[in-house]
Amino acid sequence: MARSNSTRWIAALVALVVFIVLAWLLGRMMTLTDSERLTLRIVLVVLGVVTAAALAWFLRPQTPAAPKKEKDDELVAVDAARARMPRGAFDAKPLVLVVGTEGNCKTTVVTRAELDPELLAGESLGGDAPPAPTTAANLWLVKDAVLAEAGGPVFSDEGRWKGFVRALRPPRLRAALGRGAPPPRSAVVCVSCDLFYSGGAGEQLDALAALGRQRLADAARELGVALPVYVLFTKADRIPHFEEWSAPFTRDEVRPPLGAALPLAGDGADAAGAYAERLVPRVEAAFAEIVGSLAGRRLDLLGRETVPERRLGAYEVPREIGKLAPAATRFLVELCRPLQLGVSPKLRGFYFVGVRPVVVTDAGAAAPVAAAAPAAGAAGGRATVAFARPNIGGALGAVPGAYTPATTRRVPQWTFLDRFFPDVVFGDPVPAVLAGGGTRVAGLRRTLLGAGIGVGLVLSLGVLVSWLGNRSLARRTIAAARAVEALPVVSAPAGTIVLPAPEALRRLDDLRVVLDEIRGYETTHVPLHLRWGLWRGDALFDRGRQVWVTGYRRQLHDVAWAALVDSLRALPSTPRPAEEYGRDYGWLKAYLELTNENKRATSVDLAPVLLSSWQRGQQTDADITALARRQFEFFSGEVARDNPLPQAADAELVKELRAFLSGFQGEQRIYQFMLAEANKAAKPARLVDVAPNAAGVVSAPEVPGAFTAAGWKAMQDAFRNSDRFFQGERWVVGDVGAVPDQDRARLVADLRTKYHADYAQQWRNYLGAVSVTRPSSAADAVTRLNTLGGGQSPLLGALALAARNTGARVTDSALAAGFQPVHAITPPDTLDKFVTDGNKPYSDGLIALGTSVDAVAKAAPVTDTASADVKRQAATQALQKASDAKTAALQLAAKFNADPAAAQIAPPVRALLTAPIDATDALLRGVSTLRFTAAAPPKKPAAAPAGPPVGGGASNAADLAKKINDRAALLCQQLSPVLAKFPFNSEATTEATTKEVTEMFAPGAGALWVFQQERLGGLLEKQGDKWAPVPNDQQIALSQGFVDFFNRAARVSAGLFAGGADPKVVVRVHAISTPDAPQIWFRQGAQEARFVKNTAPAQFVWPSATGRDAAITATVVRARRPDTKKTVARAAGDWALFRLVAQATKSEGAHAEWNDKDVGTIAVDFEYESGIPVLGRNALGMACVAQVTK
Repeated sequence: MARSNSTRWIAALVALVVFIVLAWLLGRMMTLTDSERLTLRIVLVVLGVVTAAALAWFLRPQTPAAPKKEKDDELVAVDAARARMPRGAFDAKPLVLVVGTEGNCKTTVVTRAELDPELLAGESLGGDAPPAPTTAANLWLVKDAVLAEAGGPVFSDEGRWKGFVRALRPPRLRAALGRGAPPPRSAVVCVSCDLFYSGGAGEQLDALAALGRQRLADAARELGVALPVYVLFTKADRIPHFEEWSAPFTRDEVRPPLGAALPLAGDGADAAGAYAERLVPRVEAAFAEIVGSLAGRRLDLLGRETVPERRLGAYEVPREIGKLAPAATRFLVELCRPLQLGVSPKLRGFYFVGVRPVVVTDAGAAAPVAAAAPAAGAAGGRATVAFARPNIGGALGAVPGAYTPATTRRVPQWTFLDRFFPDVVFGDPVPAVLAGGGTRVAGLRRTLLGAGIGVGLVLSLGVLVSWLGNRSLARRTIAAARAVEALPVVSAPAGTIVLPAPEALRRLDDLRVVLDEIRGYETTHVPLHLRWGLWRGDALFDRGRQVWVTGYRRQLHDVAWAALVDSLRALPSTPRPAEEYGRDYGWLKAYLELTNENKRATSVDLAPVLLSSWQRGQQTDADITALARRQFEFFSGEVARDNPLPQAADAELVKELRAFLSGFQGEQRIYQFMLAEANKAAKPARLVDVAPNAAGVVSAPEVPGAFTAAGWKAMQDAFRNSDRFFQGERWVVGDVGAVPDQDRARLVADLRTKYHADYAQQWRNYLGAVSVTRPSSAADAVTRLNTLGGGQSPLLGALALAARNTGARVTDSALAAGFQPVHAITPPDTLDKFVTDGNKPYSDGLIALGTSVDAVAKAAPVTDTASADVKRQAATQALQKASDAKTAALQLAAKFNADPAAAQIAPPVRALLTAPIDATDALLRGVSTLRFTAAAPPKKPAAAPAGPPVGGGASNAADLAKKINDRAALLCQQLSPVLAKFPFNSEATTEATTKEVTEMFAPGAGALWVFQQERLGGLLEKQGDKWAPVPNDQQIALSQGFVDFFNRAARVSAGLFAGGADPKVVVRVHAISTPDAPQIWFRQGAQEARFVKNTAPAQFVWPSATGRDAAITATVVRARRPDTKKTVARAAGDWALFRLVAQATKSEGAHAEWNDKDVGTIAVDFEYESGIPVLGRNALGMACVAQVTK
């Protein structure tokens, strides 16, 4: 089937475009470095070119290919001539084109002139025989020039002519660069005088002029120069009486050229309408001068001729030449008529050459002696160069010699030709001038100039962009460095803990971000827009790194390092049962990485240890923790490259610690080694990686890589190939030797079981530690609810992170069964989204709740009763949406299995689902009870009472006082049952629920505060930290008993709720170790703090999200027996922390003591964030006072 040629090329183009688009898209979509992206694109583009070429070849027309055309003979001749000369010599020499149609004596003109030409290539000549017509081309070398004769067939064929001229073009780069002048190019057009006398002479001359004009224009265009043209009228012997006229001349007299040189036309002469008008008078004047010169010398020649008939014929030659002027002028004007576009040939002159017969003898004879005629320059000021009168006179005065009789013969002799090329063509300076201004050289110069300007612009733009980019980077670095330099040193008195301010850590992180960016450039490669010879990132990085290290050391490192060393020095000589090998191993490993083994440091191992040491058991704010973690990770990376804080390890301490670790059972060492390797193979699980919008909305701890899906796979491989782990990391534990005499199969099975248990516990702890930040206002609640209910919900993302790492596909079915609650909410196999069909009603409920709360946030501020009613109505409607959302959450929780393992995580997961709803509900309830209270009017002087006082006020206030007291009685009916329970009554066994406490004491929404807003407005106001009665127009006086009760209740409310809508107590715990109890553990839920000498306080938050129990444990030191760990006190329930402190032997506000016969006295200090002690026996006790007025 015939294939369309257009289809072939379209298919190839489409294939190429597809690959180019793929190269662009894949480079943008894939996460690659700049070099990898460039390589990918180059490979794809090359593949596209190959594919396009293959398609073009496969779809080629199925027709026999035309035979390859051989090179034309004239081109072969040019190549042969060029090859005969040294490289570059041919093109560097001046070149003259000798052109014309057949029969115009082109070859003869070259060979008969006094040039001694050497044929470089072409058709060889046979002795004195007349040359045959040239069919292709002949090239001669004459002194320091090249003559290129184009045969008649080449001159007549436009294609062959252009190819021939194109092959003769000289190189232009050297000339364009100014490293030498371009070689001149010119043309000699041979025209036979037969055309003036043959039939139809005018038509033949006109046709030849048109053909010559086209060929000369083509030559000028191909060569790129205004080609100088010299017209040589050959066969002048066809002019009548030329033989008689030329016969008397001597040999020297016929050597100079006969003709006229025309001046080079100016720019004005090249105009289309002025060319002929200007050139015709010049040519006619030249002919007239030639004729006049010849006519003026008739008398000088008459004496040389003795035959009358011949004398009369010679007398007519000037007139005959004058008769040729009109036709010759018309021919010359048309031959070099300029073109409208491009360069055109330039007529430089016209000349006549002919043949005369001379008689020669076989025997030599003395030649007549004649004076040499000086050659006249063709380009001189005079146009005519026919004869010089002194030369003629000299010839006439010559004495002929005696001739020896011999056989004679007549031979042709060319006249006026010998000096034509040397004096006219090669002696003319114009071709060199025109070659220097040729369009090819000028075009290349313009191209090079444009390219140079373009390159200069690109370089300038590149340098400018690079300078701006480097200046911006330097400014950012300098600004961040100055901000860090201005930070104060974090210092604290002995026994206290002071954390750096969030702003200080943010400044430190700003500098770290810039340094991390520069380090990334140095590691991969510097972007092009920052290079261009201006990149000084290494010096910038070094200076910025010094500032960052100083700030980091002052804000974080000194504290972390001191805590790490203190923890290591506090370790006993032999492990106690309560010791954790993994933690102690990590401490030693981090210590070695910071000292002698810094090249082995990794951020996976070192950063968590530094962070935990810096926290010293305290629960820090999520933002501060994230900022500190990034600094520790960056520092850990720098330690491996070039430790910025080098120091030598304490050899004695390392020896003691290695001996301490060797006291652990062998499986602990092996297990820790396996975990370390798994941590290297797997990235930690971070919520921010799956939900970047979690910051400030949902906080979650980081799970080590060993306890992720990738870590599970690495650990299973470690269990299968466990031989290498039985030796441990020698650089950490030293030469402790292999585990002796143990059943490795049993040991690996035990480690596998332990890992499975730890894996499950890690994710249970994770779920227990996830928390949702409470909103601060209705507008803030709208933003948070929209985020939590959106497609990228960080709350669902936190649950999905747990689900994806505990699914049956990545772990095993037994472990997965314990995490069924999170799998029910976010299926572990759904990896591309968080919102699924199962949890969509819940997310929709959050969005709907956010929309309702938005109406509350946008309601007008309360300025009167009507606006307060609008606000309360909007809050009431939003409360209904909160109820609907909570129903959806509980319906989702109803899908949880009753399996005992799953039941361990069900409560915290359920609490997470309802957390944003409960927080919003509390906020809305405060708004729903809002009342407008007008500002109190100006006080007036008290009037004399009109009657006896009633209830402490005037008689008209009795009814109001009764209403207040009745309302207070109702309040006490609600409060008293709650106050009779624990924690308000330390001896009570029944505990108040957090819901009951919230309903009574929650700020703004609790019964206590509703009573204050409804009945005590204008009667009781807060003055400083206390509430006090104020004078009023109703003359109602409050009883001191009630005022004291209200202050006590308000203080309890502030201490239990920390300004929020839900109960929350933040307390810093510091247990004081003693020689009898060197180590003390204080625990609430899964959070446990260990206290030794000089250990900083640890922060605890009640209620705990990780468990409902609390305990205090201490080390029992026994002589000659291993130390043991004993629980001194324990409590359980919602109020476990309160009950634990209530059990203390001594409890006085911020201090509590427990006495134990084995460990002695355990003393613990408490520091409350609210400043109100709420722990301790009867710290919250009070009795409700119903009598408000006196």
